[in-house]
Amino acid sequence: MKTASGLLLGERYRLVRQIAVGGMGEVWEGYDDALARPVAVKVLRSEFAGDRGFLERFRTEARNSASLSHPNIAQLFDYGEQEGSGFLIMELVVGEPLSDLLEREPVLPTRRLLPILAQTARALHAAHLAGVVHRDVKPGNILLGRGGRVKITDFGVSLARNQLAMTATGMVMGTAQYLSPEQAVGKPATPLSDLYSLGIIAYEALVGHRPFTGPTAVDIAVAHVNDAVPPLPATVDRPLAALVLRLLSKEPTARPASGEELAQLLDRLVPRTPPSGVPVLVTKVQRTPDTFATASTSADVPVGAPPSYPPRRTRRAEEPSGRAAARRASTTTGVRLGRSGRLSWPLLALVLLLIGLLGAALAAKITRADGPHDGATRLVASAGHYPRADAPDGMITDNGSVAFAADPASTEAKDA
Repeated sequence: MKTASGLLLGERYRLVRQIAVGGMGEVWEGYDDALARPVAVKVLRSEFAGDRGFLERFRTEARNSASLSHPNIAQLFDYGEQEGSGFLIMELVVGEPLSDLLEREPVLPTRRLLPILAQTARALHAAHLAGVVHRDVKPGNILLGRGGRVKITDFGVSLARNQLAMTATGMVMGTAQYLSPEQAVGKPATPLSDLYSLGIIAYEALVGHRPFTGPTAVDIAVAHVNDAVPPLPATVDRPLAALVLRLLSKEPTARPASGEELAQLLDRLVPRTPPSGVPVLVTKVQRTPDTFATASTSADVPVGAPPSYPPRRTRRAEEPSGRAAARRASTTTGVRLGRSGRLSWPLLALVLLLIGLLGAALAAKITRADGPHDGATRLVASAGHYPRADAPDGMITDNGSVAFAADPASTEAKDA
């Protein structure tokens, strides 16, 4: 099957543009018409179409990738075959492979490199727990996405547990520059072989070149087996250099026991790196300046020395003085009473009390003005003084004379 832009695969996936070409397949950016989303499409190269051996490898890659689920592993969505060729539909990672970054920046800062290595180690550990050995760990298969997220991909030569070997005895699978010594001599690859390959990547990113080189792939493979690892430069931190040399041990048992252990060791070398391996950027906290006063330091305190606590506060030069300062200082302790200024709460309470007393005295005076002048109300009638029939109005005095006109106040309380 000949690939081209616009080619429709499985009546659903449309090729958009070619991204890369590998040993067995071509990687394209595609589009899923059914779900309306971009995808990555890996298609078996046209020269291998119809070859049952390569087609079987494609199927193996699909099965091994489908068994893996981890944030740092590119997810496989679908697999299909068309015109004697196979294709894989995978998660499209927006970013670049680590190989492009190393080509642009041969030496990476430690703070940037270690999270990449830690995330890759955790992804490999997840694959190893699922019984899958990658066997081709290299910068081109480590994708750097947005936010520093790592995605490993290309399980084309991976080997799963209980999977029949697809290579002849002594046949080497992988890339020579990142091949472990045991793989170079034809022994089966193990999870520790993947960690060795990751150690080669770490060495390359710290030094700027790979530890073993040669004119041919065979010479490079022999160097992995026989040559000692060149020492790392003195600019590399000693704990990190020791860890890289441990990863590149000829004896697999001398390497870290698992990808999880390696990730934890890498995390300890970088402060504030969370378990996900994504670096945390910590900025210096900026304190809000005091708008009222600043701490003053005496002349005998050296520059840069921390001030004593609590610091002595001095009014800044721009603060107002005199009547303006008094007016500003009293904003929370008084009550504004027009243009007369401010009165304190105790003085205001005293004024209100005096007003109340004066009001009570005035009310009492008004009340007395309505009563009798001698200050008493006289009730002269006694129990024995009953009305008599000969009285004109039934009201009598002590001597029996009519009292209504003579003394109107003698029998009941009346107004003066």
